[in-house]
Amino acid sequence: MSKVVLVTGAGRGIGRGIALEFARQGYDVVIHHRRTPEGAEQLAREIQALGRKAEILAGDLSDVNVPVRIIDEAFEKMGRLDVLVNNAGITIFKPFLEMDLEQLELCYKVDFRAAFLCAQRVAQLMVETGTRGSIINITSVHQERTNDRDTVYGPMKAALARATESMAYELAPYGIRVNAVAPGMTLNREPEGRRKAYVATVQQSIPLRRAGRVEDVAKAVVWLASDEADYVTGITLRVDGGLNLPMMQALIEGCQTFI
Repeated sequence: MSKVVLVTGAGRGIGRGIALEFARQGYDVVIHHRRTPEGAEQLAREIQALGRKAEILAGDLSDVNVPVRIIDEAFEKMGRLDVLVNNAGITIFKPFLEMDLEQLELCYKVDFRAAFLCAQRVAQLMVETGTRGSIINITSVHQERTNDRDTVYGPMKAALARATESMAYELAPYGIRVNAVAPGMTLNREPEGRRKAYVATVQQSIPLRRAGRVEDVAKAVVWLASDEADYVTGITLRVDGGLNLPMMQALIEGCQTFI
């Protein structure tokens, strides 16, 4: 029987790329989205064209009841869950003095609480079924380094990365591995307008001199879930081209650009 992966926020962007890469590696895929049904349906068709099974689930992860529901529905539809990728997230950048409670709570609900609850429920099912599974949380390079207007998003990703370590420690006796992947600047389409100039500037600060591609992140995630990484747990793998390396010379010369 084929292994099954659930990818949250897979209707577009990095989540879409992760889901496709798992399908290429022989996984059946459960696609979660919030409000991108067309993208989810197109992705399902592409996965099915690869000879894999695809199911679609919708739900707003800021609703406290949705994370457990989508895990249970995915398990019911597929009969098993071997991998969970907590990819869904919301990015909020706003000055600290202007941050309002509604946005603060929304970022917490989606970027931390939803991932926590999804991971908890899938781990419970894995333990019950004796599945030596894998949970991968998508965090961000923002978790490590402060940035402009980043008093909420970065800290929520940092909290998720720290929770990843505790999950890994507690679930290791059951053979369940938990890791995180922290992307840097990642492009899923060619930048246009003012963003094109911004991307060009940031790329000059990246040691590998290019922005990331969705495929870069997807391959890292699939590797962490694979048997080749079966002795790897509790880590955060940066996929950022070296963006978050401490580049003293760039800082001295004033050419370091953060994202």
